[in-house]
Formats: sequence, structure tokens, C-alpha cells
Amino acid sequence: MRRALPLLLAFLLACSFLSGCSGGYQKDMEFTYLLPQNVDTLDPQTAARPSSALVIGSLFQGLCKIDAQGNVEPGAARKWEANESATQFIFYLYEDSYWSNGDPVTADDFLFAIQRALRPETATPSVDDLFIIQGARAIYNGEADESTLGVWAQDSYTLVVQLERGYPDFPSLTAGTHYMPCNRAYFEACAGHYGLSSEYLITNGAFTFTSIYSWDTSYGSRKVVLEPSDSYRNKKEVAPAKLTYLIDYEDALAADPVSALLTGQNDITTLTETAAKEAADRGCGIQVLDDAVTGLLLNPEAAKLKDPQAREIFIKTLDRQELLDRRVDKNSAEALGIMADCVRWRGESYYSDGATLFVQQDDGVLDTLLPDLLKKLDAEYLPSITVICPDDEESVNIANGLLVCWNSKLGNAFNIQPLPDEEFRDRITSGEYEAAIYTLRAGGIIPYQALKAFESSSSPTLLKSPEYDSLLHSLSFDLYSYRSLETYLMGQYIFYPLFSDKTYYVSSPNSQGISASPDLTIDFSKAQKKE
Repeated sequence: MRRALPLLLAFLLACSFLSGCSGGYQKDMEFTYLLPQNVDTLDPQTAARPSSALVIGSLFQGLCKIDAQGNVEPGAARKWEANESATQFIFYLYEDSYWSNGDPVTADDFLFAIQRALRPETATPSVDDLFIIQGARAIYNGEADESTLGVWAQDSYTLVVQLERGYPDFPSLTAGTHYMPCNRAYFEACAGHYGLSSEYLITNGAFTFTSIYSWDTSYGSRKVVLEPSDSYRNKKEVAPAKLTYLIDYEDALAADPVSALLTGQNDITTLTETAAKEAADRGCGIQVLDDAVTGLLLNPEAAKLKDPQAREIFIKTLDRQELLDRRVDKNSAEALGIMADCVRWRGESYYSDGATLFVQQDDGVLDTLLPDLLKKLDAEYLPSITVICPDDEESVNIANGLLVCWNSKLGNAFNIQPLPDEEFRDRITSGEYEAAIYTLRAGGIIPYQALKAFESSSSPTLLKSPEYDSLLHSLSFDLYSYRSLETYLMGQYIFYPLFSDKTYYVSSPNSQGISASPDLTIDFSKAQKKE
């Protein structure tokens, strides 16, 4: 459970974390980030894992980018314009941007990237974020020719994008990996090897590979080593001398992340509120993002919870106010649904229209659903389940609140199992749990990215449902479509949102200028360090 730090402490820590004017910090230093899993590829059009996206964020730059406050900023595009109906966007590229091989970055690079992502042979995962573009869905499904795509290069540095319908928030989508550019001539020259190693990849971001051996895939020494790109438009503003993404490292570094920060073996990581405060007391910096929702997660693959009626009973018998009152931080806001505070719709908070999308309490299920379910299970009581949670005071307190509700209403004894953070994450990832106090991160500032967390191919896998996957793939990027998917998830009784929550990024005491964003990217370009 991640509760808010006192406002003054958070403000002071965030300021010290982001400030670039403190004495003793130097440019041209080396930085390290411990990746939580291996990268599958560094090709933006085929990458699926969050670890890959983190590295790609340093290697490539999309038309736009998301800053630490969740605002959309210029990336490779210096500006953009939309027509009155928000059905057409024109992006004007910087004319002094270059690939790491010296080629200019042009509008055709972005056009080709989208064309390539829609081709069956590319096998782009979760390509739905492109389907708002006119013709993209039909092309992907083989129902239309590539020439009908609503994207074209008006000239070398002007890209026009025509959408299926008005979508004012479209620029935020272009910060995603599928929209990252791909040099057509270089790709074709790779003859099928593109993206398989650092030898067959050129980049347009702040960093690039140090050599053709920069991406080491040898088990036991896996890592990606980067340096500032001499071809990057703002190369003079890139502060580090080297950036290393470690894939293989000692288990002790993950087991004791605060020590890893204090010893300089890692420069930034996410921690729980309790661990973040401990790290802050020892000189670490903190950046706080309003990008999460904490609630009850039920595993539909667990034997005792496969029947959706069982999940429905567990959720509908919860006393919501009792659980909300258990929050130690009394200033913590109630979650109105699965969307975090950072998620926007037409520039406003996603739930600013007053919508509430969580399952309402209904003890009537004890009379209407429970008897038939017990008969089906040939049982006297609903089977006992165990709730896992992070081993901190507040998470345990909330988990105990669940047990109070269930023990009194369901005639059985239920259990909680507090776990160290790393073990808790491993249990969720492996699916070895029945229920959990879980913090769902938004993954970005648009509703699609939060909904994508429940897709069968997502990691961790929270829901395996071909029906939901189909609904997500047919998403029309309007509010009705978003809300329909939320309603579907409510009916699956998978995640019961309780609290709007935060993510704490903690940096080493000797580092500053590293900036995290709600889209799960980390910007090292302005990072400095004390010797």
C-alpha cells in the first residue's frame, strides 16, 4: 500500500530530487538502472515487455513525450495542430534531428513505422493504440490496402494524421513505442535482422549504443550499455557519460533496494511509501506520481475463484466504508474506478463528470447467489481464501478489513499473508495467489493504457479472457467505449478499486535530475551525480 507522504516532506524531497542547481553535482557521470526482467527486443514496433519499453525510451524519441506531471510535450515534433473536430493532426518535425547513422529524421520515418506495425509479418503486439488512425484497423485485418492509411508525409518534415473520429488526446498516444520512427531504407538494408542486436539498429533518441556489442545477451552478464548520441538534436543538453541497463545482477540488490541506492549500484527505483520514507531519511531523493489505484485483486485462474459467482460474492459483501476508514492517511482519496488521477479525457480528469465505476455493496447475494453456489460446490461454506499483501502496516490493516467483512458474513475463516515486496511481485507475476491487495498503475495518461493492463498478453496477467481481448481490440477511443470496457471488467469481479494512490520513485543520494513519467518511462538525459 502506498499512502501519501506528508505534503511538506513530499514537496521538499521532490524539489531536491528534481533540482539541477544543488552544488557538487556533475555532468559526464555514469548511471545504472536495474531492469526487473529481460528485454524481448529493442525494436519499438515489436517490443512487448515493460523492460524493453524503458530502454527504448532512451534510444528513441516519438513525435511527442509525456513529462513528469503527465503533460504532453514536443518530442521529435516541434509543434502540432488539430482541426476543429480533432479528426486531423499535423505534426511539424524539427529539421535538425538525425539518426545515429547521420540520416535526417523525416516524416516518412514515422509513416513507415506505423505502416510496418500494421503489417501481419511484423507481429506487433497490442497494436490497438494505432486503430484510432483512419483505415488502420481494416489494414491490420487484411480488409484494405496500405495506401488507404490516414497518414502521409506532406513534405520531409510535416506529417499528417487523419483519425477515424475526433480524439483531442491523440498527441499523447504518439509518445508510445508503436509510434516511434523507423528508417525505411535502413530497415530494408538489414534484410530481416533489424532490431535483433545493437549491430542492426539505429536510434534517434538522447542515447545510443556504445558499440555493436552494447546489447549483451550472454546469460549471466546481460545488459544494455548506452552513451549520449552525437546525432541527437539536443546533444549538448544530455548530461550523463554512460547509461547501463542491467538485466543480470545479484539477487541481494533486488532484495534490499535501499542499500543498492545508497551504495550507488542502482540510481533510481520504485519503492513503497514506507521504504521511500526510510530512503529519504538516509539522503535519497523522491519523485511522487499520482498514477495508481489500490484495491482488491481476485485471481480468476485460482481454483477457488474460477466461478465468477464466487468472485461476485466476495466483492459484493465488502463494507466499502469500513475499508476506506481503515486508511491511515485520512487525506487519501477514494478511487472512483480503475483509472488513476493522472488519466485524462479531453484534458480533464477522467472521472470529472462524476462517474463511479466500482461494484456496489449488495449483501443480498447471501440469499440469492450463495445457496446455489454452495450446492454447486457441494460445500457448507464458501471455500476459504488467502489474501496476500505487501508487508507494511497499512496494507495489512486493509487486508484485515476484508477478513472482518468475510468472516462475519460468509461463515468461514479467511487468511492474510504479508510478503516482502519482491516476493509479493513474484507471486502476482507467476499467478500464485488467490486474492491480493494490489496497486494498479495507469501506464500512461489515457484510459486505453489502464484498460490494457487486463489484456491476456499483459505482464502480469490479471485476466485471461478472449472476450475482453476482442472488446479491447475493437475499442473506438471514445468515452462510451472506455466506460463499456470498465463496466465489463466490473462484471468479471477481478479488481475492486479502493484508493487513488501514488508511485514513489527514489533516487540514490548522489544522483539528481532523473525524471519519471506516468507512462512508465524514465528520462536520464539530465541526470547528474556527485563523485
